[in-house]
Formats: sequence, C-alpha cells, structure tokens
Amino acid sequence: MMIGKSPKPVFHTKGRTKTMTIDFRKADAREASIVEADENGCTVLLRASGGGISLPGLVGTKERYVVGDVEILEDHSVAMAFRCYVAGAEEPRLGMRFGLLPRFKTRICLDLDLLDNRTIFTNRTPGTLKLVVHGQRTERSDVVRFELGMEKTFHDVQVRLEQFHLTDEFPKEFPMPSKKLVDEFGQWKEKEWPGKIHSFDELRGKLKQLEQEADYPFPEWNRWGGDATRRLSEGTGFFATKKTPDGRWHLVDPDGCDFFSIGPCLVQPGDWGRYDSFEQCCDWLPEDDPQYADCFQRVEGRRAAYMPVDRYKMVNYIGLNLKRVYGEDWVERWAQIACNVLKGHGLNSQGNFPELHVNDGKGCVAYVRELPDFPVTDTLVFRDFPDVLSEQYAARSQAYAKQLESWKDDPWLIGYFLRNEPEFNFVEDLAIADEVLHNPAPTCCRKGLIQFLREKYGTVEALNKVWGTAFADFSALEQPIDACSTRYPGSAEDIRAYSAFLIREYIRVPAEACRAVDANHLNLGLRWSKAYNTLMMQGWEYFDVFSINCYDFDPTRDMDFAKNAGVDLPILIGEYHCGALDRGLPATGLKGVTNQHERGVMWRHFVEKAAAHPYGVGAHWFQFNDQFCLGRFDGENYQIGMMDVCMQPYPELAEAALETSRTLYRVKNGEQPPCEQEPDAIPMIGY
Repeated sequence: MMIGKSPKPVFHTKGRTKTMTIDFRKADAREASIVEADENGCTVLLRASGGGISLPGLVGTKERYVVGDVEILEDHSVAMAFRCYVAGAEEPRLGMRFGLLPRFKTRICLDLDLLDNRTIFTNRTPGTLKLVVHGQRTERSDVVRFELGMEKTFHDVQVRLEQFHLTDEFPKEFPMPSKKLVDEFGQWKEKEWPGKIHSFDELRGKLKQLEQEADYPFPEWNRWGGDATRRLSEGTGFFATKKTPDGRWHLVDPDGCDFFSIGPCLVQPGDWGRYDSFEQCCDWLPEDDPQYADCFQRVEGRRAAYMPVDRYKMVNYIGLNLKRVYGEDWVERWAQIACNVLKGHGLNSQGNFPELHVNDGKGCVAYVRELPDFPVTDTLVFRDFPDVLSEQYAARSQAYAKQLESWKDDPWLIGYFLRNEPEFNFVEDLAIADEVLHNPAPTCCRKGLIQFLREKYGTVEALNKVWGTAFADFSALEQPIDACSTRYPGSAEDIRAYSAFLIREYIRVPAEACRAVDANHLNLGLRWSKAYNTLMMQGWEYFDVFSINCYDFDPTRDMDFAKNAGVDLPILIGEYHCGALDRGLPATGLKGVTNQHERGVMWRHFVEKAAAHPYGVGAHWFQFNDQFCLGRFDGENYQIGMMDVCMQPYPELAEAALETSRTLYRVKNGEQPPCEQEPDAIPMIGY
C-alpha cells in the first residue's frame, strides 16, 4: 500500500475546545471509491474485500477523539473498521471494529488513547453497537495512515460520512433518528421473513404448539442423555472423564455411560437487550407498567475490573411475549417449553450461563456453569491478568472457590468453568512477562521475574551477555521496559519461560482452591477465546477438561493445536455459532452463512467433527435465544439463536441438531464418519 503525504491539518475553535475538521475531499481510497464529497462529508462505496478511506490530517496530531456521523446505506448492519498503519506494514498494527445499524445515522466516537491496547472491550455510546480493539500496542506517533472502512463482507457497501472532526472533548450529545425499528414483539421491523409473528393470537397459537411434553427420541439414551448401551464405568453419581484404550477421551455420565455434551449456551427465559437511547425506536416498551416490571432492568457495573463503570437499561422481549400469553406463570411455562425443545431435538446439555432448573432439585437437562467473579488483584499486570504471585490473589481465590459449596451435591452439574475468555489472550502471541516489565508497578510478578533471573544468571553481566543489554545491575529491571523480548531478542527464551510459569500459576491457585471445596464436579477450564498460543496451553494439568471457544466452521485445527501442545485431556468446545440474514436480525454473528438451511449444515459439520476428534467430548452452540436486534448490553445483535424473540425454534437448525444427535455416539466412537458437507459461507457481520 502506498502511503502519500498527509494533508496539513486545519483547526478551528469551538467554544474553548480546539477541534480539527476532517475534510474528506482530501481523502484517498483503498479498495473503495468516493462517490461524492463536499465540505460536510462524503459518500463512499467500500469494496466487499474490506476497503477504506484515509482520515486526512490526523497524522501527527494529539487530540484524543475522532467524532463524526455515519449512515449505512444498506439493509443490514455493517462491521466498520478503524485501522492504524505504521510505516512499511501492509496490515494495520491496531484496529477498532464496531457495528452500526442500517439506515440509521449514528454519531461515533473513536478514542485514540486506546492505541495503547489496554482493553479489547469498551462501553457503548448511544447508537453504536459493540466496539472491540484488536492488534498490538501502537505509539500514535508511529502511525502513518489512519483509515476508516469496513471489514470484509459479501458485497460492496455504500456509507455516508458527515461532520467528522478531531477533538479533546468527549461528545455531549449523540443525536438519534426518530425511527421505528422494533415491533411490539421485539422483532426487527425493517423486513419480512417466513415465521414472523404479526398478531397476539398468532403468538399465542405458536407457543401452545410447543407445550406438548417431549423426551429424548432415542431409546438407547438414558435420563442424562448418555448412551446406556455404552457403559464405561460403574458410575460415581456425578459426571466424570475416562480415556479408553483406543486413545479416545470421553465424558461419563453419573450412571457410568458414555456422554457427549451437546446443546446451547444461555438457556435462559429471554435475552436481555439494551434500550436506553433507543426508546423512540420501539413500538411497545411498557417500562412503567408494574405488571411487566420483571422484564426490565437498570444495570450499573463494570464489564471488567479495569474498565469504567457503565449504566444502562435493559428489556427482555421474550419475557414480555411470554408474560402476555401466560401471565404470572410465564417463567414456569418457559421452562416447560425449553425442556421440550431441547430434549425433543436430542440436546442433552445446557452450555454456559444456564437457567433451566439449575441446582433446584428439579433437574431435567444437564448443565455447565461459570463461576462468577474470577479473582483479580488491586493492581493488574495487563488487561485482566492479575498479580498472580501476590498473597491477595491467593486469598481471593480461596473466597472465590467457596461459591461451589452450595452446588457441590447437584448431580446435573457436569462441571464448572473458572471463567470465560481471559481478555489478555486476545493479543496474538502475547508473552505475559513482557507485560510485567512494561507495567511500571512494583508487582509481585515483577519481583518474581527479577528473582528468577538472579537465580539463573547469578550476575547482571551474565544476563547482559545473553540478552544483549547493558544493565548496570538487576535493579534496572524495576524500571518499565517496552516489548522486552522484541527489543532484546536474547531475552525471548527467558520471557517465554517465565510467562509459562505465570500462566500456570494463574490457573493453579484458583483451581486448587476449587478442588478443595468441590471434589465431585469437573473443572472445565477457562474457555480460551482461541487456541493459537502455546503459552496459554500451560497449566492444563489442573483442569479435568480443556475448553476453548471456536468460531470456525470446523474445530479440528484448534483441537489439534491443544493436543499437539501437550494437552492430554478431554476437549470441550464452549462456544461456536453462525447466523444468516434471511430471517430476524441484521447481523450474522462471528460466522456467516447464506441462509437458515446452511446454519443447519454448519451445525452438523461442526458438531460431528468435534465428536469424531479423539479428544472431543462436547460442543455448545452460542446461544439459545436470538440477541436483541438493537443489541445486548455491549451491542451484539446477532441472528444466532436456536429460538427467535417469539420463542419459536428455527426449524432448519433444530432438524439438523436432531439428525446429528441420532448418530452422535456412533460418530464419537469411530463407527460412522462425521458429516463432511461444509456450509455455504459468507463473511461475518460481527463485531
């Protein structure tokens, strides 16, 4: 990519705030074309390959925020991309990906302070959907091109950009169009599709059809959903694991039978959607009606310990729909319908975040759960990585583990995840010891690293010889060092060795505390966001099952990565999904396919590939319900549910799930090949 000379910035004063207008008439396009431009903005056609246009005048500036209005001139959401390129690089060093609703002018605010890569997630601003930060820590002074565009998609996309400027002042206003987007049932108003509900009577009739009691449709399945004809042990009364002589890992149900865990995450009575600033977009929003009070929430909290507090309002349209039909008994009726749908389609598990008869003595479908409030320390090393060598981490791990006390006797609980997707792992090839040295804090991890190097080298001269440094003494390591293993290549071996030790301690300390409280249930690991860094495979020996979330069409690569990295445990896929644009919502999620039939193809291919893998013991679809079309708390608005907002199953996906379950244990045990048909994919619309 050719980097041209940056235009000279033009500033003006607005009140006391210095702002710089971004003049798109001076922009250059990459895999895009500027349709028209004037002093207010431009209309740009972004190529399907993921094009963008430069933001003229930003290079060399210091103001914090890029602010402007964007309108997607298409009928679906778009994953926009803000990219930061450094000299000589073909790919951006850091980027921000964020979602926008279609044909809905939205003011965006991009915080350039986030180039330090301290977070992956951000709090929402009104109108904008989810925004995530990906890439490597980037010095703003090193950026030679700032670009606004979109992620790769399935066709060229036209976008209107207006009133863009650079400023140090966070916007006081985020104007929102007065446009109805959500109907009385919580459905997207902007399109029609087969199965869309148009009246209360239709809603009631459809729900009544789901009330007929269902059980597992396979005579060989026992009450747990295990194969009663494949007994692997005497049974302990709880779920267990076993590696058979053929090298295959298995889950074992409480009766001792072979068990493959299959089902959706978030089996809950509804999916909560954020509506503050969107009130005028909803046909029906009875937030002040006491009879619907349990379908509304006001939330105040932090997504992660290092993030600022966020405050917002939430609505549960599935709950509203069910309450309109069933009155005060709506939660019980939801449980009845959910159990019928799961069991009737051969789904024997609830994935993470379950709420269908969990630990209440009424168990009907086995479940896994995440222990909330994973221990953090007052001083964090990087993102959510705690000071794992501190006494505080050990003490908080003990307190965290005590939560298991009230769950340890439930036989329907397969096991627990320690947490979900550690956020430090989203940085590719991260060595956490590099971050220990980058962070100026005098952490216990830093003290431990210095002691590790003293014991290994004895003298600073010996360390300098290997590292290629000129430290006067070991106390030099008490000062911040940026990107140590890159800056001093000779340090890389030590940095990686100490990083492996820290990851192991990150896992060992809470895992041992949990085992001491609950010896009945399986430790299911951390639900790593991706398996691509061997350092993150450390500490596996403290788990019973190794879990990864895998947003690919075939999990084999990630499962093999863990296996080849030395993990000798059953592997559970904690999340996977795909979505399509032919029904319901304007975004596909993290994998896209052309239609609902292809969602079913993806289910069969993915689950059966996971089952056929010798270490595969489960795959959990994310998620049971569609997300809210205007976005959940963080802005995800994906067509990824097994059920829509009116509690209706997507028939193509449900039938595919049933077909996979019909032959599941034969595939698991190598007696039948997995489904090899691959889905017809499109680039994701996800953020």
